[in-house]
Amino acid sequence: MIRVLLVLIGLGAVAFLTLLERKLLRLSQIRLGPNKVTLRGLLQPVADGVKLLFKEMFLVLLSQAILFAVSPFLLLVLFIISWTWIIPWAGGLSLIKYSALVFFSLLGLRAYAVILTGWSRVRGFSKLGRLRGILQRLSFEVAMILVFFICLVTFHRFIMEREFHHRKELLILWVPLWVLLSLIETNRAPFDLLEGESELIRGFNIEIGRLSFVFLFLREYGIIMVLSLITTVGIFGSINILSLLFFCFILFIRSCFPRVRYDIIIRFIWQGLLPISVAGFFFIFYVF
Repeated sequence: MIRVLLVLIGLGAVAFLTLLERKLLRLSQIRLGPNKVTLRGLLQPVADGVKLLFKEMFLVLLSQAILFAVSPFLLLVLFIISWTWIIPWAGGLSLIKYSALVFFSLLGLRAYAVILTGWSRVRGFSKLGRLRGILQRLSFEVAMILVFFICLVTFHRFIMEREFHHRKELLILWVPLWVLLSLIETNRAPFDLLEGESELIRGFNIEIGRLSFVFLFLREYGIIMVLSLITTVGIFGSINILSLLFFCFILFIRSCFPRVRYDIIIRFIWQGLLPISVAGFFFIFYVF
């Protein structure tokens, strides 16, 4: 019963956090934003959800119909598992054994869902978006895991609260790397190349509509919440208001930077983030 309640809270939070994003973008662009539906646009996410459910759905080949429906649902299931089993609602990062390993396994499974989503589409744009998404994930996942485990090697756990005042210099180096990798993982600007609207006309999800698009939509914002909560738990030892601030930062940065070119971000990951994370991991391993 508790897990069902957590799922409902998570899905509801995703809906209204999209409204928060639109309000933040309104401030950066000096415009009104959503303010017509009920009290200053409070129920705008509900209206958007109803509209999505009644949008036109493109028909696909019969042999691909199952994957067309299953692959977006698989992405949502991965978010639900992360939200209910990995997030440390009761304290430390230990609701299940080896939760860090399970968390990164769930993030890796997202690549397979993207493969199925792009492969089950008819148009070439979706297949090209799928290929770009796979290459992007292969490029940065190793760096993200190494940066995450720097904390485990240094503090023997992910929670850094007790040693915070002793090793502030490590935290200053760790936070920028983790923020960059979180932006890439959550597919947010300026690294939102999985969708690539200006280059690929929505990328791998070009033919998705109705309930399937709702599943993709919920998963994308849901994983931002998961990473925000895990980040604040790791640094401060508990879920607090800084989770919301980190979430707002990830949303607001969309209005600050343009989307980078695909070859630039791949070169940046392989020649920048990956060597730095590998060097940092081995340095921390031998020093501490």
